[in-house]
Amino acid sequence: MADDLNSKNEPEIQDVAEAAVEAVKEEAAAVEAAEEKVVEKAAEKAAEAPVAATAAVAAASAEAAKKAAKESEAAAKAAKKAEEQAAKDAAKQEAARAKEEEKARIAKEKADAKIEKKRQKRAAQQALIDACPPQYRPVSTSKYFWLAFLSAIPVIGFIVTLFLSIAGRNRNVKNFEKAILAYYIIGFIICLIAIIIVGVALPAEIRSNILLSLEKIIGSVKFN
Repeated sequence: MADDLNSKNEPEIQDVAEAAVEAVKEEAAAVEAAEEKVVEKAAEKAAEAPVAATAAVAAASAEAAKKAAKESEAAAKAAKKAEEQAAKDAAKQEAARAKEEEKARIAKEKADAKIEKKRQKRAAQQALIDACPPQYRPVSTSKYFWLAFLSAIPVIGFIVTLFLSIAGRNRNVKNFEKAILAYYIIGFIICLIAIIIVGVALPAEIRSNILLSLEKIIGSVKFN
């Protein structure tokens, strides 16, 4: 009986096995188809990637080139502006230098003209001096100074003044010493008047006190 059951069930078992095999084959075919689709999509993406990368690189290169062109244009403008400013500064410096040179030239010409004028004046004065006779020639300031200093020395100065006012060769020196001699005479007259007033008009007691004071003064300046 068991054999009969087995013989009856064998066709069903074979059908089930065949169906299972068919199902496995179909599933394997579906998996293969899915794999092929995945591979195709991956291949398409891989093919599209270089194109996109190339386009991105090209766009970046174009943007960089545009930026570089702008920077180059800005640098050119800045260089041109700097060159124009340098030219203006150089022109200003040249104008200032020319102005200073002109001022220096004018100042030098004025100084030379002033020196030349003084030289001509001295030459004219010297010509007038040379044209004068020796007894009328001008006397320098230093000579007047030393003549006055010499004439101020006590006793010796009076002698020198008296001699030069009488026997001096130059009329100017002679007149100068005569003026100093006039001071001596005026001083002598004033002293004489003072002595007369002291000797006559003042009382004897005051006169003796003054004379005593004069003696003390003269004694103090007396040379040993």
